[in-house]
Amino acid sequence: MKVPVANCDEKYYNVQKKSDIQLSDYLKYWQNYSSKSHSDLPCLYLKDWHFTQDFPEENIYRTPKYFASDWLNEYYSAKTSIRDDYRFVYMGPKGSWTPLHADVFTSFSWSVNVCGRKRWLLFPPGEELCLQDRFGQLIYDATAPELQDEKKYPRYKELCSSEEIIQETGEAIFIPSGWHHQVWNLEDTISINHNWVNGCNIETMWASLKDNLMAVKKEVEDCKDMEGWDEHCQLILQAMFGMNYEEFYSFLTFIGNKRLDSLRENKLILLFGNWQLGRNHILFDLEQLKRVLITFIKDTDTRSLNFFKNLDNQPEQLIKEIEHYFV
Repeated sequence: MKVPVANCDEKYYNVQKKSDIQLSDYLKYWQNYSSKSHSDLPCLYLKDWHFTQDFPEENIYRTPKYFASDWLNEYYSAKTSIRDDYRFVYMGPKGSWTPLHADVFTSFSWSVNVCGRKRWLLFPPGEELCLQDRFGQLIYDATAPELQDEKKYPRYKELCSSEEIIQETGEAIFIPSGWHHQVWNLEDTISINHNWVNGCNIETMWASLKDNLMAVKKEVEDCKDMEGWDEHCQLILQAMFGMNYEEFYSFLTFIGNKRLDSLRENKLILLFGNWQLGRNHILFDLEQLKRVLITFIKDTDTRSLNFFKNLDNQPEQLIKEIEHYFV
């Protein structure tokens, strides 16, 4: 079994260099590294391991109920064409760390320490602008002395808000959408982490998707006259953001239809951890989804795409079916 491992001592562009190694080799390395008082050897961090995907029969934990409404993993777990999810195990020695970043899709995230301790440094949305250099590049390490260089980081002096948290064994931490964060393992640590989206932040995800498309179009605007430019922008968006407009529409319709089916059949929806989604929560999901779907189908970028022009089932019908339950 190979697992993804990051070298905390080696920077690759603005992330840590990663490779896949055998799990047994990593465990031997970790034991050796810890026995040598965390020195001499490189600091390696097993992160973003899709444990649940690799071992679906191993029911090693139950998603905390506060985080159970999870459209993202509900969708990807049901997609047989793509083997993917956003449920991870992290395992690393004392001193391993994750550079400053915001989570995929501007999603929520939660993390629970199975053992060990973590230090979290968190920045509310907007504060990351003070951590960018004059070219707009986000700092790799939010504690780096180079931030004091006003010529390189002209807005750092404007930084006014951050939070520092020490997370102990057995504690859960919730990271809201858009919060940049940097994390250190203060001891040898194992944690479980999920990224997720639901009715509370689906509008944030949609706004982020639009912002990322705008950034893509700006980068390749010199090619705007080429045939199929809009479609090429979607390919780049998929590669950069992890999702494009067609996939986002598929995501929305999957969640919407599943909830409509539950109302028609008068059945509860079973979530991860065997939590049940009741009628009131289903109605909330549909109301939030409808708001996004309405703005999505009115968006000029959406309407220019071939997939949207050739839809067999028009989204207006889905909206109409949702509205039936709010009359």
